[in-house]
Amino acid sequence: MIAELVRQYDTLKRCNEAVPDPYFDELGVWIEIVLKSDDSFRVNWLGKPKDASKDKKTAKEEACKDMDCPVTEKSVCRSSGNDSPHGLVDNATWIFGKFATEKQRQKLQAVPKKPVGGKQRKEKIPPDEARRQAYLSQTKAFYDRNPETLTEVKEVHDLLSCDAKRDELWIAVEKLLKDKIVDGRGVKLFEKDQRKWQDSAKKKYIRWVVERMGESGKPVNALGNVKKEWKAFQEGKNEWWITSLVDGQRKPARILHPKIKKSASLISFNNAATYCGHLSPEYRGKPGKGEEETDGSSLPAQVGFEEAEKYTKALDWLIENSSVKFGGGSVNCIWVDKGQSDVQALDYSAYEIVKPQDEKSIFTRGKAKGSKGQVLADSGDFLKALQRFRSGQQAAGYRDKRFYLLSLLLRQKGRHAILGSYVGTMGLLDDNADKFIRRTKILIPPQYLNKKDEAREFCPTLMDILSAAGIKSEKKTRLVWDREVIEVIVAGRPLPADLCRLVIQKAIKDKHLERSEKKRTEYRALLAIAAGCARHYLTAIMRKEGYGMELDTSIRDAGYLVGRLFALCENIQKRGRDWGPTLSDKLFSAAIDMPRQTLVQLYKNCLCYPKDISKANSECFEEIFNKVKLNDGDSGQGEVIPENGVEQFAFMLGYWHQRRELRPKAKKESDGDNNNENEPQTNE
Repeated sequence: MIAELVRQYDTLKRCNEAVPDPYFDELGVWIEIVLKSDDSFRVNWLGKPKDASKDKKTAKEEACKDMDCPVTEKSVCRSSGNDSPHGLVDNATWIFGKFATEKQRQKLQAVPKKPVGGKQRKEKIPPDEARRQAYLSQTKAFYDRNPETLTEVKEVHDLLSCDAKRDELWIAVEKLLKDKIVDGRGVKLFEKDQRKWQDSAKKKYIRWVVERMGESGKPVNALGNVKKEWKAFQEGKNEWWITSLVDGQRKPARILHPKIKKSASLISFNNAATYCGHLSPEYRGKPGKGEEETDGSSLPAQVGFEEAEKYTKALDWLIENSSVKFGGGSVNCIWVDKGQSDVQALDYSAYEIVKPQDEKSIFTRGKAKGSKGQVLADSGDFLKALQRFRSGQQAAGYRDKRFYLLSLLLRQKGRHAILGSYVGTMGLLDDNADKFIRRTKILIPPQYLNKKDEAREFCPTLMDILSAAGIKSEKKTRLVWDREVIEVIVAGRPLPADLCRLVIQKAIKDKHLERSEKKRTEYRALLAIAAGCARHYLTAIMRKEGYGMELDTSIRDAGYLVGRLFALCENIQKRGRDWGPTLSDKLFSAAIDMPRQTLVQLYKNCLCYPKDISKANSECFEEIFNKVKLNDGDSGQGEVIPENGVEQFAFMLGYWHQRRELRPKAKKESDGDNNNENEPQTNE
């Protein structure tokens, strides 16, 4: 997967997509310092009003996105260190040595400066000054590599080395920060809350422009010669060399984990062969190696510095532009590989898959949340997107395209982790999605949940199933949702049997809730999901492919027939009691565990009702009794119903198939909504 991400990065660059080069990063720049040819300067504010067309909140300014900001391995991952400035583009803390926190100052003041134990303690440099010196030292070391080429960098260094010029420049920068940093209402933050202003000001990035006579100049960090020398400068400092896992070549290693989306590093592909860790702590600080030593890493993978930069930046782009979010910090990156074509055009097929769908399943329990990336509510949207995408593909070779899906856990703190990955052709993906639909979909009768419902095919989504089982997937420790998206739909694997069983058992346990007008709709949805799980279990796990979506009178399985019988008896009782509570509501579980005893009792109870009620189902009873008997003395060709239980999955599917075939008489419209039980096309 690392190699595929590196290749995807190369594709993005070839197609002129906005991704930073290795050794560079995208930063939001707010201030531009222009050094004029007459030794004067001016300070420009680069913030622009934020587009509020898609955001109801008050519009705020946004920074200028600069893709060519030089960074070091440490500065990309920096936290509180004083030795990790960015290259050229940085904030006022590093360039001018401003905004040290009060906590840092108090800590320095507490350090004794007198001799202790006969030894002279070295006086510590204030943190703001230490960072300024680190920035200045790095700038000097950079231009010292090639003074003739890096004249613009030398001018920046010379200005900052002069205390008088630096102080004069800082006055102008500080004034701009005080004038331009405002709150949501446009009030200057410095006048309102100086602490908040300082917290904001110290994060504003600053870049440099050097003008020549008759030329306006461009950002120093984006100059071709500067970018080339910066890359050579960083590679020259690397003392570690490893054998790359990607192509087997000897390359400079990356010691630190690169960060994904600027928040945390990626630590694992959950696969020892592609573990994307880098040099371990026990080897750091030991450049070079002996003959019997490893390549400098105790981890399985060997990833070069530039390769690590590429896969990180490719992931950042994919998360932003081609990803599906399901809440809980998880994201699935999806992309389609066009192949080795040199044509400068991306294959945007993946966008057609991840873009939000207009129609949502009425069974969806909740909605995914996320401010970035595309959002699909559940796997039903994913399946629907695949179907729409496939129908729109006419070009030859579509099924041979490579499809990639990478499921990530993005944490606010700590390290990101890869939960799973999938690589296959679009043809295989289509086949697997079709298989999932074929195994799980059932027919929903008209007016099943409300009077506007039309008869339709229903494929329970994984979110439906998890919710029906009582599992809050977004809070579940083992992150079952992300794994199931990959393993069930994309890779074509069956749903876990335990998960299907949980849904069936919940439907059995909650059968009595159907009597409640308040709970009726919720239970009907649960029953439909349970039927889909039952069918998936029988067809995918038990390999009983004969179970279809509709009632099948040729099936002779005892569990299926018992489920059908129960549905018939239940329908007669409900009609006889004017759709009120019945004995069958209490015996749903008993019909599975003790089918013969329970069905005999229910059937005898049905005979007590007027013949006109049971007459409509007489043909169904006759057809079933030709396949199964209630007692040894009964007529018919079938075997006697088992005494000690039937397969609950077959029972649930038989019950559903028979139930949806029953058609009670519709009540008058004057009954109103108070008689939801009287909705036609159901058997309640």
